[in-house]
Amino acid sequence: MSNGNGNPISVEQVPCPDCGATSSHMVATGPDFDNHACGDQEFTLVRCEACGTWYLNPRPSPDMVPIIYNAREYYAYSFSERGNPIVLAARAQRDRKKIGHILRELHEAGRTPRVLDIGTGDGALLDAFRNAGVPASQLSGLDLEPGAVARLRQRGYQGYVGRAEELAFERETFDIVTMMQVIEHVAQPGDVLSRIHRTLRPGGLVILETPNIASWDRRFFAERTWGGYHFPRHWTLWDEAGLRRLLDSRGFDVIDVTTPAAAVTWTWSINHVLQDCGATRLAKFFSLSNPVALTVFWGIDLLPSLLRKSANLRVIARAR
Repeated sequence: MSNGNGNPISVEQVPCPDCGATSSHMVATGPDFDNHACGDQEFTLVRCEACGTWYLNPRPSPDMVPIIYNAREYYAYSFSERGNPIVLAARAQRDRKKIGHILRELHEAGRTPRVLDIGTGDGALLDAFRNAGVPASQLSGLDLEPGAVARLRQRGYQGYVGRAEELAFERETFDIVTMMQVIEHVAQPGDVLSRIHRTLRPGGLVILETPNIASWDRRFFAERTWGGYHFPRHWTLWDEAGLRRLLDSRGFDVIDVTTPAAAVTWTWSINHVLQDCGATRLAKFFSLSNPVALTVFWGIDLLPSLLRKSANLRVIARAR
């Protein structure tokens, strides 16, 4: 359970964010294991009876967003400063490979792409693009945390404060839009993808990473403690088929699907199990800053990742 440092937050009932249906059944419940911003409050994940999408219902009301994404506590804003140097080096190497793949898929030799990273956090992905040769003037980041955006601007990037749901750039502004572990956080993922489609030039790419509910490890922690649930911040979850349908409906053709090893999700899951058992001191060993735990779980997840059954679903899609 949560350590109770926070207070319960206000929530609201919502229909399925993919199809609008209201009939659903419960698939998992749990507290805010990761930031303890909501006391012992429990949250419920449901599966839509109409389209099969998994979504949080009820979910935090809009005015609760600053509380559940407290910039001093949420890892996405401080990981570059507080993370273990070995883990940070591994992340940088992973991002280099990822960026190389993305740029090859763009098929634009000699053209410098314009890139937007939505939910950019500490800007690590923009750093990887810059290290791959894309000038900082061509790199933009959108985030809801003003301090994070200010730090982007100090490093020469274009920074914008706002939520993904408010995306309102001119048509055909970007060649690449990335959302790494972000689309599951937004209130209306279909609308966000439509906005992305408008801001991409024809043939431009959107790259998504999001938890994979069809992963093998989710079955081990299904009822409560799977790291991919990330209560109460992950509002919508998919498997590959569901995400393909959503992208197709918004004008995208999927051109590549992979499930990279998801050591982070394994680490979170074990951490949650130990918290739930009251072993809070031992749970701290299983953190994103522990290279030993992350290395072990990376090895465990290699086979599932090759069989497209890991918890990290990465999709590259091209705008029609």
